[in-house]
Amino acid sequence: MKSKEDMSNGDFQKLLAISLNDLSIQRTLLENEIQHQREDLRTLEQDQAIEKLERNIMLIKKDYEHFQEFSAPTFDKSEATYDVD
Repeated sequence: MKSKEDMSNGDFQKLLAISLNDLSIQRTLLENEIQHQREDLRTLEQDQAIEKLERNIMLIKKDYEHFQEFSAPTFDKSEATYDVD
């Protein structure tokens, strides 16, 4: 297994961009699920499900903010290089 030191800055930034996109998609899916839950009749079970989804969204948001701190705002995807062995 390679270490982080074996990764170029471009590769690292591309990995961050992919991760941030994935977190955004996960958050959107959870927000959509909350909306579906709210459209149904309210029950205690649904309220608990919504609370769980909201907690998951909060965790995703924290991860997104944390990883975004490492992301270079001017990253050019062409910087990513791959060694062909």
